[in-house]
Amino acid sequence: MKVLRSALASGLLVTLGLVAVTACNPDSNPGPQGDSHTNWLKTCGSDADCGDLSCVCGICSRSCASASDCSGVPGSTCFTSDGATAVAACAGAAPPGGGMCLPSCGPSECGPGFTCTAGACVPQAAPTVEVAVSPETQLQTLVGFGATVGYAEDELASLTDRADLDAAMFDGLGLDVLRIRNRYGEVSDAQLAQAQSLVAAATSRLGRKPLVLLSSWSPPASLKQNGATFCGNGPSNCTLSLLPGGAFDYAGFAEHWRSTLAAYAKVDLVPDYIGIQNNPDWAPVAGAAAEACKFLPSEGTENVSVGGVTTPVRYPGYAEALDAVLAGLAGLPTVPKLLAPDLVGVHGAERYFEALDTSRVDAIAHHMYGSDATNLDVARLTALGKLQASMALPIFQTEMQADGFDTALLIHHSLVSEGAAMYLQTALVGPRSGPATNPTALIGLENGEFVLQEPYFAMRHYAKDTEPGYTRVGASSNDPSVLVSAWRSPDSDALTVILINSGFVTQSVGLDVGERRSFSLSRTVFGGQERMADLGTLPSGGTISLPPRSMATARFE
Repeated sequence: MKVLRSALASGLLVTLGLVAVTACNPDSNPGPQGDSHTNWLKTCGSDADCGDLSCVCGICSRSCASASDCSGVPGSTCFTSDGATAVAACAGAAPPGGGMCLPSCGPSECGPGFTCTAGACVPQAAPTVEVAVSPETQLQTLVGFGATVGYAEDELASLTDRADLDAAMFDGLGLDVLRIRNRYGEVSDAQLAQAQSLVAAATSRLGRKPLVLLSSWSPPASLKQNGATFCGNGPSNCTLSLLPGGAFDYAGFAEHWRSTLAAYAKVDLVPDYIGIQNNPDWAPVAGAAAEACKFLPSEGTENVSVGGVTTPVRYPGYAEALDAVLAGLAGLPTVPKLLAPDLVGVHGAERYFEALDTSRVDAIAHHMYGSDATNLDVARLTALGKLQASMALPIFQTEMQADGFDTALLIHHSLVSEGAAMYLQTALVGPRSGPATNPTALIGLENGEFVLQEPYFAMRHYAKDTEPGYTRVGASSNDPSVLVSAWRSPDSDALTVILINSGFVTQSVGLDVGERRSFSLSRTVFGGQERMADLGTLPSGGTISLPPRSMATARFE
């Protein structure tokens, strides 16, 4: 499996490992040196601040192409513009004019006022934002991060060399959840087994079994009024079939789900959760085509446009369908947990919640389509979180797609504003070109080659250094443009803090976790070149530089 370069990484190879910078011997390279005439390594606004040196990325230094160019700058090394060190010193972008002269270092070799960042000493800026973490304040428990396989099972199964891709999808990402599209009734048992092979690959890579969600995009064609899983003629017949007497075939729908679980169990796949219908509140408009099956909260009628005329259309009820499925699954050796109602967005959810017997549901699920990440209805998310919390059920955000930075914002607000315990991206893998190209998939896949796309890194900042069972703890920022969430391990021996700069100026973040501890740091600058770049270990009290449209993960062990 060939790993491609990321189109947005400007020549930096997108791999799961990050460039390692070897520190020089501290005796031969003690760190920043010089005198007041050179103004060596101080912060600057222009060349005039730097004497006989230049202001490079806000640091008095010198541009370079080779080591000889740094001979006049004591104790320095030429870090090339395509390397992680110079990019980190330049706020996630390549320095202008080639490389940059900087003193190389190990974690404790830079002295007061400097930090060792990605292997080089750089000046530490004074905090512009203060972030405080309160580990004693416990909030929701994390169920996990993941993505939907959807329509990619056949393509994944056809790959003969998948080791690198499996590494990227599972342990590289830190995936916790796989969401599988129910394909029973449309493919063979051998094709159903492809889902189990993915679960097995994830288990091997992660060292633990991922949580498995099995959701239906549509009942089989025999259970649809339009006689097909895909709907293309509008919503009027994109729904459950009728029995000869005119009743909806809830019993047939329930039997389909019982047979589904039996068929998947036959290939050794037993899902942890099932969702009986994806997007039950939606059907494609006339002229569009997608798998769907519309249900109202309870059986009734709804006015829809049929041939340009508003017409009342009778629909089945989601609550009635769920009751039928639960009755149909009674007596099975293993009955998965139920998530419901898997709505298309966050608006209108109350109608479905009011109709459901939530005592028979194990998680409340919804998507976030129709949400603008840069102008989210945070009040709506908060209200929905309070409503769901009153039901004493976890909240799962089970399907959403956006670019990298918007994915970071959506994950944050889903977790923090709403209190969700799960966040899933719409697609784990997607085509890299053609009419179905999907830049919002976590991984772009084509002709046996793959690239880690922007949303991959947004999710990895959350998923790689957390695990199911981590608890969100109190965290606050004194600047609304800097967003923060913090997660503590069950045994309290690890703390992960995720920061996002949603503003338009670089911020220097002071991070207070209640005790003085050093921390490892990784950063992604979506407008620059860094993608989950390892910036090294910062000392207690070290400030975190957050350029605009960037995010960082601080890990305290």
